[in-house]
Parts: sequence; structure tokens; C-alpha cells
Amino acid sequence: MNVDLFALKAFVILAEHLHFAQAATALHVSPSRLTRVVQSLEREMGVRLLARSTHGTALTADGTEFLRSARRIVAEMDWAGRRLTRRSVASAATFTVGCLAGSLYDLLPERVRAARLAHPKVQIRLIEMQEDEMTSQVLDGTLDMGFLYFPTPDDEMISRVVARRAQWVAMGPDHPLARLQSLSIKDLAGHTMILPDETAAPRLHRWYRGFLEKKGRRAVQYVGANQIHVALGLCAAGEGLCVVAENLMHVRRDDLHYVPLADAPKTELTAIWRTDSPVRQVAQFIAKW
Repeated sequence: MNVDLFALKAFVILAEHLHFAQAATALHVSPSRLTRVVQSLEREMGVRLLARSTHGTALTADGTEFLRSARRIVAEMDWAGRRLTRRSVASAATFTVGCLAGSLYDLLPERVRAARLAHPKVQIRLIEMQEDEMTSQVLDGTLDMGFLYFPTPDDEMISRVVARRAQWVAMGPDHPLARLQSLSIKDLAGHTMILPDETAAPRLHRWYRGFLEKKGRRAVQYVGANQIHVALGLCAAGEGLCVVAENLMHVRRDDLHYVPLADAPKTELTAIWRTDSPVRQVAQFIAKW
């Protein structure tokens, strides 16, 4: 059997996109070359990895099983390359943490400071990013750790809930609801909501809409915002109400007022890292919230 690393990487990326043109763009190759690479891989493995039809591309049962091994091999090779690069550049290891902007208003900065004291030879870097990038970058080794809401479970990844946060509603101080001591979801009916952008944070967007529409018993009229400071700015400008986790009340502004949303579920901030990460001790330390 003669399978090269590029073929495995190409299959992994194609499996993530399930779209030849998009995967080819990500790989910086033409769709025709990607097709040849995948066909060659299928011949070498002796099985069909992908099912192609007019409805699109999907993984076969063999493809789903093979994807786990392919991801592991690609990640291990990436880890090996990164370790060699680190040795040649500096004696200290680098530990990269991806996080959503909102988690920087939580205990994450404090835990990172503690980790730097506990592991002084490790260079810890924080990178703010969108949720749709984070899981894939943890799995492929680009990130050592990530903090996000509601990650998709994966056997190659450890997930640990580190914080559960109650929900509050941000609004202008002169808003009619600002005089109330507490709100219910039904109180928000008829008001425009400012929600996480559906493209940038699809799982968090669906979570908010799910409980707002279920308990509010009507479709939510909303405006999307891809960053929390944008959402709060729109809220202060009177564009709508914004439901936020309680830790974001640390963002104090004279033009915002917060009221607890009593019957809303809690968000769960989750730490993720690879099960076979060579620096998992650092991840475990940071995740001890």
C-alpha cells in the first residue's frame, strides 16, 4: 500500500467540506486534481470512501470509518512537524488556545496567567476566533486547546464544561423593560433580538433561537452580530435587545442596563483538546475552572 500524506489531508478536508470546489480551494489545487487524488486513494484502499450524486457528496460507511484514522495520522504528522519546528526555533514549547471573544470576559485570562506561572517554559498564546473554525483546528493540531459553546462530540477530543452561566438581557437604560426587576422569555415577544451571527456562530445562534422561539411561541425577529462588542453596541443604539451570559455584565457601559432572564437555560462554556495531545497537562490545568 502506498498512500501519501497529501492524499490523506485531501480526504480529511474534503470530508469536512463535502464539496469538491470548496475543498480544492482550501487545498490550493484544482477540483480535477482533487478528484484524481481521491480516486487514487480509493483504488489504493480498495473501497469507496465517498458517494457522489446529483444531490452532492457524502461519506460512505467505509469513508466514515477511514476518516478517523486519516485524521489521526494527519494530526500526528502535524504534531511531529510542529515539535521539530519548535525545537529548531526555541527551547520553549508553545501552547495555543483558541477562544470566543465572550470567554475573555470570564475566568479564562486568570487561568492562563496561572498556567504561565505553573508552566514557565511554555509560551501560552490566546487567539480570538469564530466557533466554526475552532473544533477543526483543535483536531488537526493547529490549536492545542479551544473554548467554545456546545462543541460537536468527537472520540478524538476531550470536552469539559468549565462554566455554566445564567442569562441576562441587555438594553438601553430608557427601555420600557428596564424598570422590571426580572424578565421571562415571554416578555421579549415582539421585540427585535440581537443574536450571534448564524454564519460565524451557528451552534450558539441555534441555541438562542431554540429557547426564545420555543418559550416565546413565535418566530424571533433578530439582527445578527459576529462579535459581542458589536452586539452590545447595536443594543445601546436601540437596534434591539441582547441576551448575554452573566459574565458579560463585566462590560460596563453607561448606555446599557441589564435585567436577569429568569426562565432561560444556562450557557455552557466548554474546553476542548485532543485526547492524544502531548501538552494535555497544560490543557487540564487551564480547564480546572
